[in-house]
Amino acid sequence: MAASAADLAALLESAAAGGVSEILTASTSLDDLQAGIDTASASGSPRVWAAAGIHPHEAKSWAEGHEEAIEAAARNPRVVAIGETGLDYHYDFSPRDTQREVLARQVRLAVKAGLPIIIHCREAADDVLSVLEGEGGRECGGVIHCFTESAAFAARCLDLGFYISFSGIITFRTAADLREVARSIPESRLLVETDSPYLAPVPHRGKRNEPRLVRLVLEALAAERKTDPAALARTVEHNFHTLFPRTTA
Repeated sequence: MAASAADLAALLESAAAGGVSEILTASTSLDDLQAGIDTASASGSPRVWAAAGIHPHEAKSWAEGHEEAIEAAARNPRVVAIGETGLDYHYDFSPRDTQREVLARQVRLAVKAGLPIIIHCREAADDVLSVLEGEGGRECGGVIHCFTESAAFAARCLDLGFYISFSGIITFRTAADLREVARSIPESRLLVETDSPYLAPVPHRGKRNEPRLVRLVLEALAAERKTDPAALARTVEHNFHTLFPRTTA
């Protein structure tokens, strides 16, 4: 998240100069939901879109009125998805049963709103699948963002109609297994992302990530798949608009 209006303007300017035409900013709590919508509503080039949801780290904060707030946000034309939500069993910042309940509520919200859902999954693949399969994930569809799980999990998600999005992690020396998964995903279901301000790709690892650096993720993915980066960029752009149809407006 940008530290100030000037910082945000500079990030968007550098993104545009780097060839980024669309940005999706996901909320993690109600506190940053409105900021994301305001940024999206005020954007020029690149166009910025928002997602409305509660991150698993923040699931413990779920309270009366949260569901109504997300449902209301979903009616805003600049909001194109529900999320980021999901399960994180690595940090367990929220109790696991609470995470599962909050995820289930948001899957149902996505189905009701007719919007795709953005899923965070860390060391919780079986339970993520259980909730998605049990609560209508096939109806809303969505994306497993910042993918780090197994090929078997990816296959189950693809069967549910989900897309798979890769971040700067695929440039890390230790991510050979993830690169193998990245080679196996159908081109029509691929996305790339920054997860900004985290997970900056090599050679910027350890620094603040920025939207402009998504180009390095795309180039790394193209190299792994032995395809032309420009062609892959066109495919990824098409996939983005297919998954988030409101962005074609």
